Amino acid sequence: MRLNSVFKKIAAPKRSPNTSQQKTVNRGAAPRTASPTTTNVKKNNKKKNARTIRVYAGYIRLFMIALAVAMLTIIWCLGYPQKAYTNSIQQMQKLLASTGFKVQEIIVQGRINTQQQDLLKALKINRGDPIFAIDLQQARFHLEKLEWVRHATVIRRLPDLVQIKIEERRPIAIWQRNNQFYLVDEDGTAILTKDHRSYGVLPLIVGEGAPQRSPELLALLKEFPTIQKNLQAISRIRERRWDIYLIGGILVKLSDASLNQGLEILENLLKEQRLSVKNVNEVDLRSPERYFVKVTPETIKRIKNSRKGKLA
Repeated sequence: MRLNSVFKKIAAPKRSPNTSQQKTVNRGAAPRTASPTTTNVKKNNKKKNARTIRVYAGYIRLFMIALAVAMLTIIWCLGYPQKAYTNSIQQMQKLLASTGFKVQEIIVQGRINTQQQDLLKALKINRGDPIFAIDLQQARFHLEKLEWVRHATVIRRLPDLVQIKIEERRPIAIWQRNNQFYLVDEDGTAILTKDHRSYGVLPLIVGEGAPQRSPELLALLKEFPTIQKNLQAISRIRERRWDIYLIGGILVKLSDASLNQGLEILENLLKEQRLSVKNVNEVDLRSPERYFVKVTPETIKRIKNSRKGKLA
C-alpha cells in the first residue's frame, strides 16, 4: 500500500478562500438597531418621570411655604415681635431719660373752668417720666374727654418740657332739666353745673332736645336785638318747635318751618310797642301768612264795655 494514498485520505479538508473574509466582515459590521416602538416608550417613560418629580417638588415647596407662614403667624399672634420691639423702645427711652430727656415741667394754657386734678389725671404724665414715652395723640384724646375741654393740643419741647394748650367750652345758655342746671356751649354740649349764676346772665332753655337745637336759635336771635332785650326763657316743644317767653310772661309760639319769618314779625311788634303785658297773653306766629294774638281777660272786658258805651 502506498503512503501517498493514505495521506490523501486523512488530509484536512480545504477551506474555501472566502471564509476568513466573511468572518472579518461580520466582526466589523454595525450592531443591530432597536425598533422605533421601543425608543418611543423609553422617551415617554422619561418624560413621565420628570413630570412626576416636578409635581412632587411643587407640593413640597407649597408645604414648606405654608409651614413657614403658619409658624410666622403663630409667632406674631403670641406677640413675640411686638414685645421685642416694645422692650427695645423702652430701653432706648430709659437710656435717653438718663441723659436728661425726661419731664421736668408741664405748662397749661387756657385753663379756666377745668379742675387741675382732673386735667393731671386725664393727662397721665408725671415728673421724671421719659419725655419720648409720652403718646401725644393719646394725651390729647384723654384731655378732650373732659367735659369743659373743647379742643386740646399737647406739645413736646425737648429736652424736658410738655406744653398743653386748652380751648374750653363757652357757655351760651342754661338748660334746666329735672331741677338740675346744665351749661350749654356753641356745639350743643350740656355740662352739669352746681352754680350756674356764676357764669353771668344767660338765656334759660327747657325741653328735651333743647341743647342740641338752641345754638342755631340763639345765633339767629343776634339779628333781633329787641327780642333779645325782652327774652326771658326758651322752651323746646316736642322736639319740633319753639316757645319763647318774654319778660312779663307773654308766650310766643314759633314753628321751625317759618322761624325766621316769625322772629321778624315779633321784632316789629315789639318795636312798635304793640305787645303789652297788660293787654296780651299769647302770640301765635306758627303760620307765615298771618298771626294770632290772645289778649288778657281785662282787655276783653274793656273792649266789651267800650262797645256797650258806643251803643248806648
